[in-house]
Amino acid sequence: MVYDERRLIGELRRQWLYVALIYVSVLGLGYWVLWRAWSTADALQWLLLATLAMMVQMIVLWWALRFNHPPEGAALFPTLGVANGMTLTRGLLTCLMAGFLFAPSPQGWLAWAPALLYMSERVIDFFDGFVARYTSRETRLGAILDIEFDGLGILIAVGLAIQYGHLPPWYLILGMARQLFILGIWLRRRLGKPVRELPPSDHRRLIAGFQTGFISIALWPLWRDEVALFAAWLFAVPLAFSFGRDWLAVSAAIDADSPRYHSLRRRAKWLIEEQSPFVVRLLAALLAIWLLRQSDAIPLWAAPVAALAVGSVLLGVVGRAGALALAFFAAFDATTIGLHWVNALLLACSVYILHIGSGRWSLWRPEEYYLHAKLGARNGGRS
Repeated sequence: MVYDERRLIGELRRQWLYVALIYVSVLGLGYWVLWRAWSTADALQWLLLATLAMMVQMIVLWWALRFNHPPEGAALFPTLGVANGMTLTRGLLTCLMAGFLFAPSPQGWLAWAPALLYMSERVIDFFDGFVARYTSRETRLGAILDIEFDGLGILIAVGLAIQYGHLPPWYLILGMARQLFILGIWLRRRLGKPVRELPPSDHRRLIAGFQTGFISIALWPLWRDEVALFAAWLFAVPLAFSFGRDWLAVSAAIDADSPRYHSLRRRAKWLIEEQSPFVVRLLAALLAIWLLRQSDAIPLWAAPVAALAVGSVLLGVVGRAGALALAFFAAFDATTIGLHWVNALLLACSVYILHIGSGRWSLWRPEEYYLHAKLGARNGGRS
């Protein structure tokens, strides 16, 4: 069959219509559910904001249909494909979440709705790229949708967490970090200033993933505000550092190709990623043991889980998973009895290990491969 791009674009536009109809149907169902739980005015406001988010996504999808081809190719695929369908499902969940902006704080089971919607969106985000690579259906369209939906989703989620008092207002700047970064590059080019390529980074994608994971957990309605706000600072630091270094590199404030930069980077990685985690692991284990012995607020079932996490962190056996468990342990303790220096320091140590890893003198670190690899790639490539 002769390749006919106009015919394929027409077919893709018909599929766009099907996607739009699915969006409209689900939003209509959401309105009906909320109309039964809320006042008519609140349900209509939810529908309006959800529809605005849908319109943004549908405009992006319509514009980007012509990029439904492999990254290095030009021939269009005739269908959107499973992976893009998963990405569009993420977009639909984001629309449902957007409706809660500026609405009264939901009560009862609805209080969990924004968190569950964003957590589900994050889980699908982990797998849509895997499916695209595994099925050899990576497309520029998928990359565009992924970036744009990620940016919209994190902006809405941060806005909701600020609205519920679980993130400080200044966190909105971090929620818009990507958009501000792109705007800064555009302005530099308009002014005729140099713009360099982003230097390679072992942690850029990892930090972004932890950031969105934290925001989804910050939306949980059970946290004390003081605990969530303290955790916000802990997760803001690595993200701000990552964007700050990238901006200094692309704006030519530092020369990321110079031997001096590479020498400083090697020394910093040796100190921060290899040496310091062992000290932090010891401190985290001691703090967790102290809490286990002193706190009366720990449920009976949680004690063995926390003890297992202590062993994981201390021995460096799947240390990041152990650190995640200890972070929850510290946060729940702080939510139950209040934030004090022991659970606060344990939370800080856990977040450090979660971002940096367990470092030297670790017995087993299988999570490092899965955190850095591009899963599903036929060549097993790493990011």
